[in-house]
Amino acid sequence: MKILTLYDGTLQSKAALQYGLRKAKEKAGELIVLHLFQGSQFIDYDAGPRAEEIARAEAAQHRREAEAMISGSADGISVRILSGEGDAIEEALRVSAAEKADLVLASPRYKALVKKSSCPVYIMPGLILVPVDNSEVLLPDRETILAEARATGSKILLLGIVPIHLYNAAEKKELDLVTAGTASMMKLMSASLAGQGVEVSELLRSGYPDEEILKVADEYAVSLILLPAGGKTPSELTKAASILLDEPERVRLPIELMQTAEA
Repeated sequence: MKILTLYDGTLQSKAALQYGLRKAKEKAGELIVLHLFQGSQFIDYDAGPRAEEIARAEAAQHRREAEAMISGSADGISVRILSGEGDAIEEALRVSAAEKADLVLASPRYKALVKKSSCPVYIMPGLILVPVDNSEVLLPDRETILAEARATGSKILLLGIVPIHLYNAAEKKELDLVTAGTASMMKLMSASLAGQGVEVSELLRSGYPDEEILKVADEYAVSLILLPAGGKTPSELTKAASILLDEPERVRLPIELMQTAEA
């Protein structure tokens, strides 16, 4: 897996760099760090005569900080820093295409990349979408969800999905039970995550799980979709995960499959 991260010295870009180092280790992948000086901001701008000189010195310091972070955490993985000048969005698109990146990590100031990039872009901090149904398939994944939210400073959106297509008009009682069970499981997960200091919101939808996941991801500008890998308990969510992973052209966002002990 080849990961590209934009680094500009901000706390958000530092968090993205740390996340990229960890993810590259997990995936036995490669990390490319793009560090740019945006000289265009000094054109036709009433800055002092030494403004650009000072800004370049700060940019150089930012690169040294990135190098220090990498030297302490990059054991066993390939990491490259690419420095240059130009518009951050344009350069990120150019580098990700040239390097055939599988994932781009960026802070919210670069959110324009999401619509323009040919590979998934993970904006952090952002919003992590976690689908929920009436089964207990997600319960073993609570620590994984918490770790992801904490590592990226992101919020969680729990999406309760009722597979209404599985029930006919004569099965309203069964459908009502599934709906109530889904809402109950969502409340349980929400309380558990919120109790650990993570900001959580809830949403209940009915329909085909894969379709509802994509609709909500687009509607709420989601940064990442976390899906269960499955386990002993049958779940429509694991079917949706299989569908979405098999049809990457439908998904322009990063998807993570949560591997649990029982999966």
